[in-house]
Amino acid sequence: MSQLLIFILLAVFQGDVNIDDIIDDVTKKYAPDKRISLFNISYDIENNSINLFGETNKVNAKNYLLFQLDSLGLVYQDNIDILPKEKVYGIINNSVGNLRGRPSHSSELVSQTLLGTKVNVLKKEGEWYLIQTPDDYISWIDHGGISIMGEEDYKGYYKNPYIYSSIQGFAYNSIVKESIVSDLVIGSILNVIGNKGEFYKIEYPDKRIGWVSKKDISPLFNSNDFTGLEIIKNSKKFIGVPYLWGGTSSKGFDCSGFTKIVYLMNGLVIPRDASQQINEGKLVDNERKWDNLREGDLMFFGYYKDGRRRIDHVSIWIGDGQFIQASKNVRINSVDSEDPLYDRYHMEKYMESRRIIGNETNGVKKL
Repeated sequence: MSQLLIFILLAVFQGDVNIDDIIDDVTKKYAPDKRISLFNISYDIENNSINLFGETNKVNAKNYLLFQLDSLGLVYQDNIDILPKEKVYGIINNSVGNLRGRPSHSSELVSQTLLGTKVNVLKKEGEWYLIQTPDDYISWIDHGGISIMGEEDYKGYYKNPYIYSSIQGFAYNSIVKESIVSDLVIGSILNVIGNKGEFYKIEYPDKRIGWVSKKDISPLFNSNDFTGLEIIKNSKKFIGVPYLWGGTSSKGFDCSGFTKIVYLMNGLVIPRDASQQINEGKLVDNERKWDNLREGDLMFFGYYKDGRRRIDHVSIWIGDGQFIQASKNVRINSVDSEDPLYDRYHMEKYMESRRIIGNETNGVKKL
């Protein structure tokens, strides 16, 4: 072994070079949000060699880590996997795909995604797939909720896309509704392949065939055309839907799942959580000057802990001093303390409001 390598390894053992600190610095720089970035890197030192292992979906993060180690003259073995190792094509196959924090049905429900959503498949573990949804959220889905297919089928799925616009409903095996193929929820993306009478014929990602009433679906929209009033119109469709932690469908919402699906119905994919949504759009108020707000603006609520602002709730401004939110259930409340609909709990935590419409920042995507 060279004298230089002996010196470097001694420095690592004695703490003069802290690889943990280097990994932490790279994580903060390139993968600070674990909800949307995967950077699980570890190391050991064996047989006078530094062995790096783990996985990431951030090529630039891995490259920067290796650059940092090279700049220190460290000698290492690179066993870090870049995910996905190979391109795998997947589309959500159920009305609602339940997304878990770990590959287990007993794991926490962290989010949901809807039928017809194209996802990036990062890896498979048993009967579970680690996926990244269009809002970049990383989570696990069981094999029954996703259809894995070839590139041609994947790219051709949206040849004639429609969106399901009723709160909930069903696809049937025929136009006489002999039996149900599956349930459907608002926001589902359907591949229409034919029509007969008052029904459209749809094909699922797994090639099942269903028939859906024409009055319940419409062609996929142009997100350039919507207004704040359409946001409000869609939001009110969900009044009474129960609260569900991790929910982003009309079967149940958490606060940010509600705002997310309302914007999805108008053609915009916004980040999953309130603490992410607050980073998008344009600040329009942080002084309770309600005249500054327009219909469709997002209102954020939270608190301070250890000198840091924590955002834990979001709602939608609907005008006339009122907002709509998923809290207990989807309901309308007021900012006016004299109004019977006043929500004291959340108004005491109000932080700011932001405008997404017309101010689409990097975290906002068109469907």
